[in-house]
Amino acid sequence: MDLLKKGGNKNMRVKIRLDKMEDINKFVNICSAERENIYLTDGNNYTVSAKSILGALCSLEWNELWCVSDIDIYNKLKEFIVE
Repeated sequence: MDLLKKGGNKNMRVKIRLDKMEDINKFVNICSAERENIYLTDGNNYTVSAKSILGALCSLEWNELWCVSDIDIYNKLKEFIVE
C-alpha cells in the first residue's frame, strides 16, 4: 500500500479493479458510507468521485484504476485491491 503525506493528512492510494456492475455497486456503497473524500483516478489526467456510480462506470474505460482517499480504508476495499 502506498501512503502519501499531504497537508499533514495521511492519504491512501491503492490500485484497484472493478470488473462488474456488482463490483461497482458494492465499491460505491462502501465509499459512500465514509464522510471523507474518496476518488477514483487513472493516475494521469482523470479523477472522479468514488461515491458516484456514474464516475465508477466511466472509470471502466481506463487502463489503470487507483483509489485515493483522505483516510485509510484499505481493509474495507481489500477485495478490489490489486496486489
